[in-house]
Amino acid sequence: MRAVDYPQVLQEVEACWRDVAPASAMTLAPHDNLFEGGADSFTFIRLVRSVEAACEVTLPLLEVFEDPQLATIARCVVEARRR
Repeated sequence: MRAVDYPQVLQEVEACWRDVAPASAMTLAPHDNLFEGGADSFTFIRLVRSVEAACEVTLPLLEVFEDPQLATIARCVVEARRR
């Protein structure tokens, strides 16, 4: 089992965000709403899929969609790794 380190996971999620984010949304903080910050549904799905591949987990899409923040995605990765 991989070690679970929230700050490291958040950095991984942020790196995925930088790979898929529109230029206007690059500077989001972890608790900013991704949709209010410039993401659309397609970008959001690309982010989730990128995080799943990078972190080797499956994320609960409904949960991260209902609270679309980088911090929420990172928390879900940590929870998935603990299972």
